[in-house]
Amino acid sequence: MAIVAERLCQQMGHEPAAMLDYLKSRGCRLGGVTLGERGLVWYDDTGAVRTLSAPAVPSDRVLDTSGAGDVFHGAYIYSYLTKPAKSWEEHFRFAQAASAHKIQHLGNEAGLPTLAEIAAVRREFEAPS
Repeated sequence: MAIVAERLCQQMGHEPAAMLDYLKSRGCRLGGVTLGERGLVWYDDTGAVRTLSAPAVPSDRVLDTSGAGDVFHGAYIYSYLTKPAKSWEEHFRFAQAASAHKIQHLGNEAGLPTLAEIAAVRREFEAPS
């Protein structure tokens, strides 16, 4: 598994789609590229590329984006470890909500969400599926 930031794509001279191909070529059964406010592009072991839009946090509520990627990574791993039967899409949605909480708070510690705060972000910002 490798979920990388769009910045790594730029540093390697790849567009996100080419990075996904690169990750597949390196043996990653699950790979993705985080695109900040534009969401996530990823694939699973079927190889099908999928996209997830980011929660639509209004710009006037965004206080601090530093650490949002770290929160995202920690949250999808937490989600997977606590509920391994759920789909990767669900793990990533959980992680996006955790990141959406983080960016609305100044500082890394203040931005670490509780499960209740993640649930509240999901209720507020996720489109019904």
